[in-house]
Amino acid sequence: MSPTLPLAALLLAAALAPAARAAHPRARYQPIIDAEPFGPMSAAPLGAGAQEMPAATPEEIREESNKIQLCAMTVTPDGRTAVGLIDNGVSPPAYITLFDGDQANGLELLLSDLDGEYATFRRDGITFTLGLGLGLLETITPGLLAQREAQAAEEEAALAERKRKAANSLAEQLIAMQLSLPPDVEAPPLPIPVGDAASFTREFEPGKERAAPETDAEALIQAGVDELKEAVASGESPQDYLKRLVESRQREVERQQAEKQAAQAALDQELSAGGLSDEAAAYLRRRTNIELMKKGVVPLTPVDDLTDAEQAEIDAALQTLD
Repeated sequence: MSPTLPLAALLLAAALAPAARAAHPRARYQPIIDAEPFGPMSAAPLGAGAQEMPAATPEEIREESNKIQLCAMTVTPDGRTAVGLIDNGVSPPAYITLFDGDQANGLELLLSDLDGEYATFRRDGITFTLGLGLGLLETITPGLLAQREAQAAEEEAALAERKRKAANSLAEQLIAMQLSLPPDVEAPPLPIPVGDAASFTREFEPGKERAAPETDAEALIQAGVDELKEAVASGESPQDYLKRLVESRQREVERQQAEKQAAQAALDQELSAGGLSDEAAAYLRRRTNIELMKKGVVPLTPVDDLTDAEQAEIDAALQTLD
């Protein structure tokens, strides 16, 4: 058996082609966000005679926040968070219990987080966040909270996707080291460990669902893993297969680099002769890249706007390389 990886076609296509605490569901704060306690999210033109409220200075925020002592936070039987505080902004100082959206003495509780042990207040146009027993914190508004929750969800989804696509065997790891690079870039030396076929193909996470390839590089890696298994089934050792893979890829790198060097030299010669308009020179560069792509070679510069006719021309040429 002498399996040959489809390096030219697949590698060309690949070349062309903090939170320590879980975030709360956005729905928990949606009523507050919908109420737009800080005004519309997008800037709206001011009405006639209206005056824009200047942003509070750090000193004003600190002065207003110093009037409030966040003393207690608890959850009530109906599931709401109750916030206990001492308001030193009135005389005599008053002990107040507020729920999200409540107001007293001109002080409004915008949102509270029992797990995070913080609450955000607003009075006289000044918004500030207090930590239970900590005092002034970075101001956390509903908009900022929603932004952080969205970012945390994106990071969690990205991490789950990386885990899903992570190599699940030694064979996948080694083959990816060779085939994840563009076909005209030399791969670093491949460490080929000792061991039998079972040690190479044993899954790190047995039963893990294999991620469907989404790129041509991923498809190439998966094809390499399948061919290694076929080679082993026919009696070849994993080590011999990997050595053949390294040699095959190195030959492809050398072919790619030689084709690109020859194409660049021919292009430079044509352009240095002069007499070409800017449009003609651009067409010459384009055709040079397309001719390389027809040979399964990474172009000198990317060509992102191929016409249907050009793509069909490349596809037809690549079929003859298989």
